[in-house]
Amino acid sequence: MPEQHDVVDVLTTDHHVVRNLFEGYRATTDPDQRRQLVDRMTVEVVRHSVAEETYLYPTVRKALPNGDRIADEEIEELTEAERILSDLDAVDPRDRRFDPLVRDLMDVVTMHIRGEEDLVFPELRERLTPEERMMLGLRVGEATAAAQGVPPVSPEGPGPGRTLADRVRERLTGRTR
Repeated sequence: MPEQHDVVDVLTTDHHVVRNLFEGYRATTDPDQRRQLVDRMTVEVVRHSVAEETYLYPTVRKALPNGDRIADEEIEELTEAERILSDLDAVDPRDRRFDPLVRDLMDVVTMHIRGEEDLVFPELRERLTPEERMMLGLRVGEATAAAQGVPPVSPEGPGPGRTLADRVRERLTGRTR
């Protein structure tokens, strides 16, 4: 059972994890390490996306002024990040296209993080009770627990057209995007 924490704290921790993965990527030139880091980014970003789509954004739509617009914009950024991750899944880290794709991913995810930390999270702290934020945090924590142990490569291989992002999403939701 996940511990209960304020949803803002839980999601901010997610952001730190992804930023650290970005730093690890920047710090190495080893193609195998870069692949491993991108695979971990994939699991973290997709898990974060599913948790936000399922729990955070329905609340944002109801609780924040312009909540529908804000949620739609944030979901669009996450969808773009997952598209880039799916593209990266098919590219060897030694390929000249790999690094620019990772930079694109970093740009999109960084923009998403800024939007949440600068706009969404302060509004949630203002408009939701601590109990409501704790309940959301618990639900997001459950999504984190469900994503634990998703293997980067399934024993039978990815399957036709199935990327790591697809497998993580399927594990969490039972369906692909």
